[in-house]
Amino acid sequence: MKNLNIRKIILSKQVRRADFLRFMPEGQKGELLKQASYLRGKRVVHINAVADGGGVAEILASLVLYFRSLGVESDWYFINPDVSKKFFEVTNKIHNALQGAPVKISGREWTEYERLSGRIAAELDKIDCDVLAVNDPQLLLAGHLARLHKHKIYFSHIDTSSVFRQVWKKLLPAVASYHRIVFSNRNFVSGSLPGRKIKVFTPAIDPLAPKQKIVSQKVARLYLKKHGGIPASCPLVAQVSRFDVWKNPMGVIQAFRIVQNTYPGAQLALVGFNTAKDNPAAMVVYKDIAAIAGKSRDIYLFFDPKGKDVLEFTVMAQNAADVIVQNSVKEGFGLVVTEAMWKRQAIIGSPASGIRKQIQNGENGFIVKSPEEMAQKIIFLLSHPSKKRIMGKTARKTVLENFLFPRLVLDHLKLYRSCLK
Repeated sequence: MKNLNIRKIILSKQVRRADFLRFMPEGQKGELLKQASYLRGKRVVHINAVADGGGVAEILASLVLYFRSLGVESDWYFINPDVSKKFFEVTNKIHNALQGAPVKISGREWTEYERLSGRIAAELDKIDCDVLAVNDPQLLLAGHLARLHKHKIYFSHIDTSSVFRQVWKKLLPAVASYHRIVFSNRNFVSGSLPGRKIKVFTPAIDPLAPKQKIVSQKVARLYLKKHGGIPASCPLVAQVSRFDVWKNPMGVIQAFRIVQNTYPGAQLALVGFNTAKDNPAAMVVYKDIAAIAGKSRDIYLFFDPKGKDVLEFTVMAQNAADVIVQNSVKEGFGLVVTEAMWKRQAIIGSPASGIRKQIQNGENGFIVKSPEEMAQKIIFLLSHPSKKRIMGKTARKTVLENFLFPRLVLDHLKLYRSCLK
């Protein structure tokens, strides 16, 4: 019977192990190949909410290819985006509650979440695998309800350091039922979960992915002029993030207005193309920001992906900006920060836990706590290009040593082997 609620991603691309092993120290290479050898003949299946849009989809797109190159069978499934608008509305509320928002979820909404989760679980039970890896709250209950999988892992990619207790208590039995529970930050782990099941994996970017392409700033600026209408010669500040209250684009605009007192010709680009189907609130946030920005000729909003190559545009924005900021209120990690650091950008970020994990204040970027402080650091970087270059080089080195994909693959292989022992 054909799956109606979940779909399989067909990945035709391949990667060669030699291409990514070169990013690893010698000792780590041997360990990676040894762990992979233990898992040959085993099958790992990941499932998440969407096929495109957001850091989880980006991670899985590379993870499956790396596993296959190492001889480990792997597949990736996602939720059919047409299953139920109400389902994504309630999972968006659950996502917000797990990040601390005091949301109200009605009995009818819980029923919808449970109803579709049960249907997804029935389809998961038809998938033959040795390890089932479930990503984020959209699939949390479905993975819990799936009965035929001996080894189930729940990956939480969001900031759960201050969960809304009313919702967390309802979800806790499902989370605790998994054989392993993986967080991206030690601070996100709830004390009510069994410690023997907990693992902490720091996310990473794939150096082989097209999104990590580095081009000259001149080329990138000409691209943005042609495809986004942004003048090629002005000071350019950018935030590359979906339109979401947790990303706080409003605070970026406040900081930018202060910057304009010193740099009146500066331009701001908020790049947040709406490609993820599990975030129905994005349109509301976008409209609020558009109303604030008004008809300003110096603020550019990129939301509707129609007519644009979203990947190429995002890459060019990260290469083109004179200053990149990430003003998240909450951030599980923030791969957009890692991506920009890899491109030798000195990032100005908020104190969100995931961002603090990457930015050492004053060394490879800045951590700021207010629009006024953000404006001050933007002005500093615009006024001190040599200092910005030095910090950018340090930022790339930070990623090279800590946040590249081969290390994350090794973390996963060790985890799966611990389940299968």
